Amino acid sequence: MAADILPDTAPEPVYRSAWQRWVAFWFPAADPTTLGFVRISTGLLVLYIHLAYSVDLQQFFGKQGWYSAAFVERERHEYPSVTSPLWDWDLQSVVPARLPDPPHRRQAVVAFIRSLPADEAQRRSALRFLDRVAQYDSKAAKYMNADTAFLALQWLLAMGPAEDVRDRYLDVLVAGPSENVSRDAAYYANNTPAVLLGFAPSERQLVADEVRALWPVLPADPVARKYLLEHLIEVTPEVRRSFVDFLLTLPANADERATRIDYLNRWNQEPERAVRTGNTIFSVWFHVTDPTQMAVIHVAVLGAIVLFTLGLFTRVTSVLVWIAVVGYIHRTQQVLFGMDTMMNILLFYLMIGNCGAALSLDRLIARYRAARASLRRTGALDAPTRAFLACPPPSKSAGFALRLIHVHFCFIYMAAGLSKLKGGAWWDGRATWDVLANPEFTLLQYEWYEQALRRFVEIKPLYHLMISGGAWSTLFIEIAGPFLLWTRLRWLIVLLASAMHAGIAVLMGLNLFELLMMVMLVAFLPDGVIRDRFRGAGELVKRTFAFSPASAPSARAAALVIAVDTDGQVELVGESALKSPAVSGPDGAKLTGPAGVTALFRSVRLLSAVSFVLWVPGVKGALARWLFPSPPAPPAPTPPPVAAPKPPAPAAAS
Repeated sequence: MAADILPDTAPEPVYRSAWQRWVAFWFPAADPTTLGFVRISTGLLVLYIHLAYSVDLQQFFGKQGWYSAAFVERERHEYPSVTSPLWDWDLQSVVPARLPDPPHRRQAVVAFIRSLPADEAQRRSALRFLDRVAQYDSKAAKYMNADTAFLALQWLLAMGPAEDVRDRYLDVLVAGPSENVSRDAAYYANNTPAVLLGFAPSERQLVADEVRALWPVLPADPVARKYLLEHLIEVTPEVRRSFVDFLLTLPANADERATRIDYLNRWNQEPERAVRTGNTIFSVWFHVTDPTQMAVIHVAVLGAIVLFTLGLFTRVTSVLVWIAVVGYIHRTQQVLFGMDTMMNILLFYLMIGNCGAALSLDRLIARYRAARASLRRTGALDAPTRAFLACPPPSKSAGFALRLIHVHFCFIYMAAGLSKLKGGAWWDGRATWDVLANPEFTLLQYEWYEQALRRFVEIKPLYHLMISGGAWSTLFIEIAGPFLLWTRLRWLIVLLASAMHAGIAVLMGLNLFELLMMVMLVAFLPDGVIRDRFRGAGELVKRTFAFSPASAPSARAAALVIAVDTDGQVELVGESALKSPAVSGPDGAKLTGPAGVTALFRSVRLLSAVSFVLWVPGVKGALARWLFPSPPAPPAPTPPPVAAPKPPAPAAAS
């Protein structure tokens, strides 16, 4: 039946396995012009960002900068990384001891830790009560659990610093529950947790002895004591257990003890419970802090960014620029935000793909080499060379890089959209108003903007329509976009997303971040769109470049002209008898030397964009010697050798 429906010219369906389809998805042969435009756009933004760093280079990355080199060194060598156990659901092994976040409370707790006895036996004897209340697991503790520990610590806090009050509480605890007690004893009994009074007599006596042993090591200052006990009450049972274990296992050696306490005070983490300490990051600014050397390296980085943007030695400069940019980010992560992340993503994928295959100086060099090789072989441009010059050949590495950008962009959008659904402001539209009226980002500093907002909210239906429409359209673009970008509606999502990012850039001032996001959107444009936009119209001036194929300098000049003629405006004509290349226009007049250079720079579209270089003294003459080389002067004739005078004949003997 299918044969009856399909015409005779219908191609046979080609079966492709799942693996073939997977490979074809990730490695399509794509036009590298799109990736080249992404490289230029990204390079310009990266250059602008790092030029801005030049003004405050020392403040950002210097030895005594906002985040000094000493702090960075300690962070990259000591910062703890923690993760949950792979097989065990019990997180106690990775839950660290914690200190209070407020500095004054943390100082009181750290002072308590430093004052504990150095001898382990004495310390364990003094901290038996804290060890008891830290046993939150009913399997490990006979009389304690998490609730009991909470009540016991509150009871200890209620005692206050006075020893007589403590003794009354403990006497009531040891005596146990009783109906015939004094009014004073009844007060202390009512403030003692019933669970403690329910212990066996021997256990109550043991608790009282543990509290008396703990009393001397508690802070003498009532405020510091309060901070310590409140911290033990507020933390989770797991953290309380780890905190007490930290106290019990302090090293006896004074230096090791101080090092461990300092680490906890600095990072609020224990190195023993971390997967690793330190960060595997690199930055040249970790090692170079001299201002002069920093300036030299920064200028070198700017030079590499310029070469990358121009597309010269792109395979090398793309790697150098990515390493350099990551080094700037690693040195001062305190100023890291979405702009740096998007910049890093684009540079990484541009490093993977052949981003210099189009719209680059590397492409011009490749054009020159191809034309030169063809002229050397045949004296003209053969068909394969003309095809190579017409457009860059499709590249699978460029397609792979573009596909990585596509997929990563979709994940970014999906994560952003789904995270917005977690907030009520995006369901009722208030998020749009929060953006419009945020004084930190928006244009509220301008009176006209404030007045426009005030008049806008006076019309209630318009207000609700705009804020709800803004919120829901954002959710639609970010959640539906990752799916619709793979359909025929890709053009719609690209337009809507570009408009959204442009609006955010204007209203919130996040210009660089939004520009980088729009650069990522460029990767979704179909093949050939960017190339067609860069190609000149059909009414461009046509030129003829005559040269002698037998002359190597003339052939090199012809290859150079063809290399910069990206729009096919120049036609090569081989004339063996021609002594010097010449360029002619529609009028047929042949021009050579400086006049020929001027004609080429006025007519060839790529050269006309840089025609200002002809105003530099000496440039036009140098170009004239390269493009219109004069034939070498014939060697001067060698004069005939002068015959040596014959020696006189010897006189005859007489």
